[in-house]
Amino acid sequence: MTVESGQPVLSVGYATEAGSRSAAPVEVRRFPETAVLDGPVSRQPIRPDFHVVGLITGGQGTHEVDFRPMPLEAGVVFWLRPGQTHQVVDGARIRGVLLLFTGEMLTSGSEVASFAADSARADHWRIDPDDELTRTGLTHLELLLDAGSRGRDAADALRLALGPLVAAAQDAATVPSAGRAVFARFAAAVEAGYSRRHHVRDFVPLVHASARTIDRAVRGATGMSAKRFLDERLVLEARRQLATTDVTVAALSARLGFSEPTNFVKFYRRMTGLTPGAQQ
Repeated sequence: MTVESGQPVLSVGYATEAGSRSAAPVEVRRFPETAVLDGPVSRQPIRPDFHVVGLITGGQGTHEVDFRPMPLEAGVVFWLRPGQTHQVVDGARIRGVLLLFTGEMLTSGSEVASFAADSARADHWRIDPDDELTRTGLTHLELLLDAGSRGRDAADALRLALGPLVAAAQDAATVPSAGRAVFARFAAAVEAGYSRRHHVRDFVPLVHASARTIDRAVRGATGMSAKRFLDERLVLEARRQLATTDVTVAALSARLGFSEPTNFVKFYRRMTGLTPGAQQ
C-alpha cells in the first residue's frame, strides 16, 4: 500500500509491498506478524482504492468501516470495497490475515467477482476460522506469491482463497427471494446514479419496477425504506469526501447533485445532526 495524500483522512492507492517477489497486485499480510495494522489505519481513517478482505483468527478488537464501529473477534470476516473508509480503533490484541488486491485480479464473470462488485452485499459476516478449506486456500495463495507467481496463476489462487469466504457470506444472507432481484437492480442503480437521482421515482425506469415494488423489496432486504436507502448512500458519500478531502461545501453540493449549497446543508443536517463543516 502507498499513501497518496496527506489529508486528515488518507486516500490510499495500491502499490506492491517493498521486497515482494510477486508482481501481481495482490498481497497476503498476517498480523501481528507484519505491521499492516500499525500504520496510518491505526491513527486515522483511510480510504483505499483497492479491496481489503480480513479474517480474524483470534483476539478481540474494534474497527470502523464507513464510520460504523464493528467488533473484531475470531471468525469475523470483513470485505472493504474500493472507496470505503477504514480505521482500526483497537487492533493490538487481534490476530488474523488480510488480503489486499485490485479489481483486475478477480476473474470476470465468477461468483467472487460478482460479490466483490456488488456494494449492497455483506461487508461483515462470520466463518469458522479453523475451516480447513479456508486455511488451505490462503496458504496456497501465500506460497504462490512467495514463489513470484503472477497473472492467471495468482488470479486463480486468489479466487480459490476467497471462494469459501464468499460462500459463507451467501449462506448468511437473509434477503427474501421474491424481492432479491428488484433490490439488486435498485442497489446497483443507486450506486451508479445517487449523485444525479435523488428520488425513488427516478429509478423506476432503470429497475423496471414500480416505486411501491422497489420500496417493498428494499424494506425486505434492509429494513429501511427505499428513500432512506438512497439518502443513506448519498450522505455516506458526502461524509467520505468531507473526511477524505478539503472539498468545499459548495463544490461537494454540486458534485452530489444539489441545486443549491443551502439545500445540501439542510439535507446533511437532517441525516447526521451535524453541519458539513463539523465533519471536516
